[in-house]
Formats: sequence, structure tokens, C-alpha cells
Amino acid sequence: MNRRDLIRLGSVTLTSAVVASACGAQANVESSSNIAAAGTVVPNDKLADLPVDDVVLLRTAASLEASVAALYNAILGTDGLLSGDYAPAAALLRRFRDDHLEHADAVNGLVRAGGGTPWTKPNPRIDDRYFVPALAVVTADGNPDAALDAVTLALAAETLAGQTYQGVIGSLEAASLRAAAIGVGQDEARHAVVLAQLLNPGYAGVAPSTDESGRPTVASVPSTFGALSSVQVRLGDPGDAGAKQAFIFETPSLNALIYTSMT
Repeated sequence: MNRRDLIRLGSVTLTSAVVASACGAQANVESSSNIAAAGTVVPNDKLADLPVDDVVLLRTAASLEASVAALYNAILGTDGLLSGDYAPAAALLRRFRDDHLEHADAVNGLVRAGGGTPWTKPNPRIDDRYFVPALAVVTADGNPDAALDAVTLALAAETLAGQTYQGVIGSLEAASLRAAAIGVGQDEARHAVVLAQLLNPGYAGVAPSTDESGRPTVASVPSTFGALSSVQVRLGDPGDAGAKQAFIFETPSLNALIYTSMT
């Protein structure tokens, strides 16, 4: 080994020692699990393993019913929103709102029978992420399609409710609960068909189709079998670009479930 190799080896050894010293425990310094940062980093705590049983699924379904009813109350309570060709939607939404409240009572009856505590409030995540911001866009000043968008939002809400029950059916353990969920899901699907016909009436609005620009139109029966995909809807003032704001509604997942620990 020549002199140059010895110098290179010594430099590597010294650098490694410095790094090891920096990474290792330091004298008179209290050890911490915090990563080096400005301020104190809160240690990561493992999330609780919350069980998802029939009661949780039913409480979540009841919360969605309450959210849709609250959405309809907000639409109906906005003066002049449902007007013109869409004025008949006011009577429909009042009827559908009452249906959703009845569904919530029925589902909460099943929750109580299963030993759980009924949930009578809207779903906070569904409201905060979907319904509240979507309605704000619909009712914003200058939206020329406010009435149309209100009915479109209602259709999206009914579609979301129907898909929620369809998804829940496969997760409920008790056969009697699955039968009950099917019955409620059928009502949500009927609501969706009525609203779809209001937006795109007649036989031409039954099956999926496209308009002159190639965009898909509203269909009363959008697919052969009920979909479990996200519900996509465009709302608001299209502006100079001619593009409405896009919203994507997802059926309740782990972070939107109403667990038994929630009150």
C-alpha cells in the first residue's frame, strides 16, 4: 500500500467516525424519539384497531340518510333556487327528504335491535367533503345553472345513497339485515330514476347516450347492474372556459364510518 492509499484510507476512516459519532448517543444529551427538527415532533401513535361490524355499517347508513335529508332541507330553504323548468323538483325533494328520514329511523331501529346506539346526525365527513362544498358552488352568485345544478346534486346524492346500500349488503353478516338494506337501496334507486327523468325526460333519457359534443347525458338506467364506482358530477358557473367544477363522491369508507365509539 503506497502513501496515497494510506492517506485515502485515513480520510475514509475519519469521515466514518464523524458520521457514527453524529448518529450515536451523545454525552449529557437526553435521548429522544424525535427526528431532528425545529421544535418538538409529536411521536407517532398507532391508530386504534376499530372493529367494523353490522352496527357500525348500519350507523353509517343512518348518518348518510341524515346527510341527504339535510342537503335537501338546505336546497329547499334557499329562496328561488328551484325555479323555472325545475320548480317541480321542490315537491320531489320534500317527498324524498321525508323518505330519507323514515329510512334513518328504520335503520336506527335495526341498530338498536343489534345492541348499538342509534345515530341521528348527518355524516360529518360526507357533509364536509362533498355536500357542503358542492352546494356552496351551486348557490354561488352568478351561477346561471343554479336550478339545474341543484337537481343534478340531488341526483348525485341519491346515486351515492343507492351505491352505499349496495356495497353494505355484501358486508352485513346477518341475512335479515341484508334484506332490509336491499329494500332501502331500492328506494334510493327509484329516487335517482325520477330525478334523472326530470333532467333528461322521455325514452331518450332511459339508456346511456351522448350529446352533440360527445359528452354523456343523464340516464335513468346508467348501467345494466348497479355500479359501485365513484359518483362524478359537475356543478357551478362554467365561466368563459365552459367547464363546471368537478366533484367526486365516494361511498363511506374507513374514515367516514360511524364507529361505536363515536357519539
